[in-house]
Amino acid sequence: MKAEPLNIHDKRFLINRLIEQAPVDTLVREFFKNADESACSASADNRRIEIYPTMIDDVRKLTFWNTGVGMDDKELKQATDLSSSVNKEMALDGNFGIGAKVSGLTMSREGIRYRSCKDGFVNEVVIGYDPDEGTYVRFPAELPDGSFDTVYDVSDVAREDGQATNFDWTEVVLLGQCEDHDTVAEPLGKGKSLDRSYIPSAIFRRFARFGEGVEVRVDVAMTKGGGKGETGRTRRLKTLEEVIGDLPNHERIEAPGGEITVHYIHDPKHERHSHTLSALANPATSSTTFCALVHKGERYDIKSKKAWSAAAPNFGIPFGSKVLTVEIELIDSLALPNQYRDGLTWPDDRSAMRAEDFDAYVRELMPDWVKDVIRSESPTSDDNLDDLQSDLQKLLDEFRVPTATLSPSRRKSALVTEGAAEGSDTSDPVDLDTDFPETGEDHGENHTGLDPSKSQRAKHKKVRKAPEGSKLSRSAKSLERVPEIKILTDAEEIAEKNLRGRAGRFYKDAQTLFVNGLYSASERMAVELDAELRTLGEPEVVRSAILKASRKFMAFRVGKATCYAISKRLSDDWSSDDLDRATSPESLSLAADDYKQSISQAKRYAKELIKTADVPEESAA
Repeated sequence: MKAEPLNIHDKRFLINRLIEQAPVDTLVREFFKNADESACSASADNRRIEIYPTMIDDVRKLTFWNTGVGMDDKELKQATDLSSSVNKEMALDGNFGIGAKVSGLTMSREGIRYRSCKDGFVNEVVIGYDPDEGTYVRFPAELPDGSFDTVYDVSDVAREDGQATNFDWTEVVLLGQCEDHDTVAEPLGKGKSLDRSYIPSAIFRRFARFGEGVEVRVDVAMTKGGGKGETGRTRRLKTLEEVIGDLPNHERIEAPGGEITVHYIHDPKHERHSHTLSALANPATSSTTFCALVHKGERYDIKSKKAWSAAAPNFGIPFGSKVLTVEIELIDSLALPNQYRDGLTWPDDRSAMRAEDFDAYVRELMPDWVKDVIRSESPTSDDNLDDLQSDLQKLLDEFRVPTATLSPSRRKSALVTEGAAEGSDTSDPVDLDTDFPETGEDHGENHTGLDPSKSQRAKHKKVRKAPEGSKLSRSAKSLERVPEIKILTDAEEIAEKNLRGRAGRFYKDAQTLFVNGLYSASERMAVELDAELRTLGEPEVVRSAILKASRKFMAFRVGKATCYAISKRLSDDWSSDDLDRATSPESLSLAADDYKQSISQAKRYAKELIKTADVPEESAA
């Protein structure tokens, strides 16, 4: 007896659930991808995609049109079934025929109209939700002779509308959620107005490349710049790769193993415009810098604007996210798209793949010119936090926390550390000017005037110089390092790092701690210090010293709380989730609020600043 394939008992329920649970924001991707694939089948001199409004009963409807092999009536009927496609191969790792219809019907229950021209004949079908049937259907249409059919010939109508029939093409019109739904202005749902250039901008962000030789044009009614309220004129939409020559710098660096390549792009704003250089070179879209995974020419987990600014420190970019774009390019076998094509998954367990899974590569492979851009974008500050960080390092060293610099990777291409013999997983704090115990020499002699009890070095003939460019081994740096502290005082930067109403945010992967210099606890301390110190000098000097002291000691309290939280890695009773909560912005804010504990130290520090200020009191007359 042969095995029996499983069937679907309630097809209507499955279809309804599949459509109604689909994400709406993949709609543009799905219809554009279908158009792009189809356009590639056209002759090399006629590979076109056009996106424009179609007027139906005086209401604008979003339309995707493309050249390429068309469909006759039978093929059009087949193509409008779910999990069915024409002229392409069905595959889990390919662009299988489910996404466009599913995401389109989620938003466009009123209907999706398909027209396709093949061999000079144009056929039409409309699919949508039928409340009488309680499911999604191909709508029957009454023909002039009184008969009904779901697929019908509209060749004469198409020619009257000015559409050519001497080559193959396909057109898709989104009718929306009701008859008066303007799907050009509100493509993701009625009442959800979006930026006029949303459609081309969404395509630009999602697609790293188009099909070979495919030209994309968008009606001015849905692009930035001039043309608002107009129609009939178009602008060409380009990919980032096509305009990258107009940008100051970019570089692709391949990680060991060849599975991952990081693409760093410098895309600053024009001196006389508010747009980035890539946006000016691509007038159809309002592009911004971003970070994303790139797989098979498409971008996933795209972070832009505030989301990119907030995540950038984990990628080694504490400042400069507004002018730097990072693409993490993956080989085809490294990832699989999920069911709705709105995210990538790891092939082994189908868990979600995120850009943060590769942030270590972005940090490790970063070229010097990118670091220069980051430094140039960093806010200027005369605060010297070296002593603060030194004090915190001593505190952290007391706990002898081993570093967690390299977390296990899921990929064979991950950077590998060399094996080591069994021994202690920590090291003693080492001053670079201490003795080398392996020499076995008598170190009583005092060299170069240093204290012999603290600075005894091997004799010159015993010193072996490492090759130029060498640095401390990982074992020599095995104790956890204190995070780099950056105090923010610009309201916009504080908002970008999601620090409004919070004292600090710790990025554990990048070992960076951002402190909100405008946090309320700092202001409260400054008010108390001002009441006691205002008469000690020039008002501006006193105020400046008070602000520096308040912010510095708030940073110390936040940093100390972070160090205590890091030390809990040694406790078996603390999970990684517990550690994350301990270093959350909310926990760090509570530590910052207890400003009374450090007000005496802040007062002494402020007095020193006032005393050493380069504004002599006698010159104030």
